[in-house]
Amino acid sequence: MIENKRIRVLLACSGVGRVNRGIETFFREAFDGLRAAPGLDLRLIKGQGIVSGNELVCWNLPRTGVLARLLGRLSKRNGYVVEQWSSFFSVAAQIRRFRPHVVFYSDANLGFLLYRLRRWIGVPFQLLFSNGGPVRPPFIRTDFVHQVAPCYYLEALGAGEPDAKHFCIPYGIHVPEPPHRLNAASREKLRQELGLPVERRVVLSVGWIRRIHKRMDYVIEEIAGLPEPRPFLQLLGSVDAGSREIIELGHKLLGEDGFRATEVPYARVGDFYRAADCFVLASLSEGFGRVYLEALMHGLATIAHRNAVTEYVLWNSETLRDLTKPGELGLAVAAEFSKPDNFRERFARWEMVRDRFDWPVLLPSYVSMFARCAQTQAHALWSERKSGRPNAEAVVCGELFRAFRRSRYL
Repeated sequence: MIENKRIRVLLACSGVGRVNRGIETFFREAFDGLRAAPGLDLRLIKGQGIVSGNELVCWNLPRTGVLARLLGRLSKRNGYVVEQWSSFFSVAAQIRRFRPHVVFYSDANLGFLLYRLRRWIGVPFQLLFSNGGPVRPPFIRTDFVHQVAPCYYLEALGAGEPDAKHFCIPYGIHVPEPPHRLNAASREKLRQELGLPVERRVVLSVGWIRRIHKRMDYVIEEIAGLPEPRPFLQLLGSVDAGSREIIELGHKLLGEDGFRATEVPYARVGDFYRAADCFVLASLSEGFGRVYLEALMHGLATIAHRNAVTEYVLWNSETLRDLTKPGELGLAVAAEFSKPDNFRERFARWEMVRDRFDWPVLLPSYVSMFARCAQTQAHALWSERKSGRPNAEAVVCGELFRAFRRSRYL
């Protein structure tokens, strides 16, 4: 039991400082939003960046590196999995030093190793998996699960998962000052700085610039189907080898002056939200969809596919459509642009995000979750499993870990 002590929580995410997916931005903001909470002592382990205060960098093979991609192909996985595997020893070293009550993580493959090799690490910590992917039940290789939307929480319970193992708390987000009206001169200046057209409507979509999952090809085709003068389409997100076909399709259907795909630092993304007229995301499913909150808190009308997650996050939004249908997104964009600009609606969107998802609002729920995890007796969880001999993965990694412990890293 944890009594009259600060709860030590280790946040581990190898992509922080390297990529800006929803999971990585959540862990970055979770650390910033929770570290001043009374009763908590937090450490953040990230994959890249500056070591300062309670922020530490774990050694790993970057997911985009040649070696990680090669090892990923050889192991029939991918570079992302190799990045997690390679970060294990560095994370284990920090666990031994910090001796956390709770390890909070979202990278499942790292969590599997921590679960298998907890006895070799020698510290009785609790594993709390943040299910932002999401992963489906059963959850057999973690102690607790942080579900970010009610539909996943109910799915887990419906599959027979114990209620005490699961917490339903949405992702938090840092909410900026409320949106304000940009006068014509300020708007023109901002768009010029961002390379956006001054006189045209701008549709913004933020996410991995690929055909799969985010369905950026569908967005391009829907905007291309609108009558002239069509809005300008700005895609913002990670650009890789698979983005080439999307960029070529955009230039083909919308022209060089009607389309752009860009990757910018996360700190600059807010400027694009402020400069845009409408936000769209065509993915048919999301673990949570932090970009919805980013768009809403900047006052943007947000068009998305109707499902259990978007109904929860966007809350009674009239801009939820069936985006499996050709022409549906185009109709929704045209309907939004037919409306006069209403600043009260922009403010109401910001206010909804502030009241439901801002860190000061969610902080008590997160503190309570960590406290409940920390109070669970740990010794039974990291002792030998009763099923007999450990599997081959545990044996091999255990031998590697013992060798690593004798090195200078531990």
